[in-house]
Amino acid sequence: MLKHRNIVILFICGIITLVFLNRTYTIHWSLYLFLFLVFLIIEFYGAYFIHSNFHIKAICKVKTKDKVVALSFDDGPVLQTEKVLKVLDEFNVKATFFCIGNRIKGNEEILKKISAKGHLIGNHSYSHGYFIDLKNTTSFVNELELANKIIHETIGKTPTFFRPPYGVTTPALARATKKLNMDVIGWNIRSLDTSIKNPQKVLERIKERLQPGSIVLMHDTVIGIEIVLKELLTYLKDQNYTVIALDQLLEKKAYV
Repeated sequence: MLKHRNIVILFICGIITLVFLNRTYTIHWSLYLFLFLVFLIIEFYGAYFIHSNFHIKAICKVKTKDKVVALSFDDGPVLQTEKVLKVLDEFNVKATFFCIGNRIKGNEEILKKISAKGHLIGNHSYSHGYFIDLKNTTSFVNELELANKIIHETIGKTPTFFRPPYGVTTPALARATKKLNMDVIGWNIRSLDTSIKNPQKVLERIKERLQPGSIVLMHDTVIGIEIVLKELLTYLKDQNYTVIALDQLLEKKAYV
């Protein structure tokens, strides 16, 4: 199985084998380099693609024949979130918002509104910094605890769902989420709404990947995402899909 621990063991065994063989045969240095590059490529794949479960067991979809899906929004709360909430209200569906702790300051009323409307709030770290993946276990624990603290102070609930910033996982993050007993939530449909500028292309990308039990990733920070959302919800209704909350899809508690 493709796991970080197994890959490290195989890499070390490979190096030891080459060193041993070098006592009898001449092993060219490029073979060591090749082995190291293969190791790095696998490590990059495992860290970047959350569905690989390389470092952490992440829930990216649910096996079911029922035509149900869950919608999730990352990186809020921001003013744009209000437009997303309005569309969700129109279709009477519930979503999950993975919020960044330091964005809650000044946007407390939006967070309260998300919760009051029956949507779920998850932890998306406190800082969502560019170099967050370089943090050690203690720093990750502080990140997650700080975000949970401000969420609890605002809505009186402590999330158990956590989504890694950028979807990148590391051994330190794995240890932190295990220590805090948090469920790591990924996705099987990444809308790429932060990079694809054409709303119709974003919508088509989601529709092409749609299947029962899907978890859709979007961002409530993207200007115009409410347009995509409205068309997506219309399409899901036409296709007889039901949008359900993430805790219902996963059959797990969203809060402690």
